[in-house]
Amino acid sequence: MEDNHNINTLTRGETGLIAGVCSGMADYYGIRKNGLRLAFLITSFFFGIPIVAYIVLWLILPKYPSSQAMARQLRRKAEQRRGI
Repeated sequence: MEDNHNINTLTRGETGLIAGVCSGMADYYGIRKNGLRLAFLITSFFFGIPIVAYIVLWLILPKYPSSQAMARQLRRKAEQRRGI
């Protein structure tokens, strides 16, 4: 049986409050979701760039790969990049 849990691809998360961008980034980088959300909120009060970056990432990041077929496809692409 194939192990699809080792796929490390930046996508929007399943448990997002708004669009899942912070959730997906936290899963990808292995950090706490609420910590990233809090950092986003604090920096958004002082700068406008995080809001623009969030919207851009919302538009370009794919949704969380929930199907097994998409997970296999992502694993194949990762193996091709590594030259396996």
